[in-house]
Amino acid sequence: MYLSEHKKAMGPTSACSDILGGRIRVNLVVSPSRSAHRRPRLVTRAQVDKAEDHAVAVIGRHKPVYKNANFPTDAEGRTYHLGTKEGEVASRILSVGSVSRAQLLSNLLDPPTPGRPLFQRTSSRGFLTITGRYEGVPVSIVSTHMGQPNMDFVVRENRAVIRGQMAIVRLGTCGAVQRPAKLGDLLIAAHGSIAIRRDPDYWTLLDGHESLLHKRNGASSNGAANGTTAATNGSSAAALYGGFTGRKPYVTSLPVTANQQLAALLAAEAARVVGPDRVVEGLNASADSFYSSQGRTGSDFDDRNEGLLADLVAAHPDLVSLEMETFQLLDLARCSKGSIKAIGMCVALAERYSNAFLEYHKLEELEISGGTAALRALVRVPLDGPSEAEADVLKERQVQYVWT
Repeated sequence: MYLSEHKKAMGPTSACSDILGGRIRVNLVVSPSRSAHRRPRLVTRAQVDKAEDHAVAVIGRHKPVYKNANFPTDAEGRTYHLGTKEGEVASRILSVGSVSRAQLLSNLLDPPTPGRPLFQRTSSRGFLTITGRYEGVPVSIVSTHMGQPNMDFVVRENRAVIRGQMAIVRLGTCGAVQRPAKLGDLLIAAHGSIAIRRDPDYWTLLDGHESLLHKRNGASSNGAANGTTAATNGSSAAALYGGFTGRKPYVTSLPVTANQQLAALLAAEAARVVGPDRVVEGLNASADSFYSSQGRTGSDFDDRNEGLLADLVAAHPDLVSLEMETFQLLDLARCSKGSIKAIGMCVALAERYSNAFLEYHKLEELEISGGTAALRALVRVPLDGPSEAEADVLKERQVQYVWT
């Protein structure tokens, strides 16, 4: 944002860098006849020229115009969260958690043509997309950040700007739930993924249950036996609140399957890179939080999750990994009408069963190994190209591809 400078009262304007490295300037315009300490009023850029004798601060930046509230894109066709458009994202995508991991793995891509660096775009929401080629095949690396909502943005908005079938491999970090999974292994969700959700209704009903007990105990006659009153009140409360005693604080979904063709390719490539003894295939679990829904305990909150991990292992003997994104990826792929092939693979950063944690200086090497296996699998999986109708649309729009 650009503002006129308030030099007399405020001195020279200082510029600061935002988290994406852009420059932000905040300046004030004050008429000499006005008090310098007067609070400025906020106006738009268009009003600056008209504000002849008022203290003015222009706040904000140029914003694109969105017309479709159902699926917002701007006049260039750029998506709302990722900020990419057709021609900037390849149909084969490596999804990673952090921006730094995306930048690290971009070094694995083919060297770009001299004078034509890899395409990189960071959106206003912090999503980084890097597009180039791997073994001559167009691929994109996208930083997805954490949690299922961010994975939802990535899958849906990339689907909107890509024609033809897509393949997505998620490379993240996770906790190894039980052996044979161990620190530093590559854990592949070949058996699919379940979702774990903290059920807030459990605590709502618990509060109602305890409140009712308190009220009825307080209203009991002086001669009533406390044990009898409590038992009666507990029974009544359970009935009133829909049988609270049978409700669980955490809800687990049924498994969603992964694409077996892509899973097999990924497992084979991972075994070639790190060795078969460091690759474990099994079921993944994606939680809606890092703490409570993953069974991490503490004294600050009433999470009631002390037995969560044991219950998960007992219910799912093939469970090997616990993280926060893969379920959403596989669920959306399942609902994509066959247009998305997806699989998740994670570096075991922690052993939940032993409480051990990987030394961070070892992580970069494992990220490169996992990224190499993922890229190899992506370029080898067969995908259907755009239909004739889609090809006609691309030709009509004269879409320019950043990798050509």
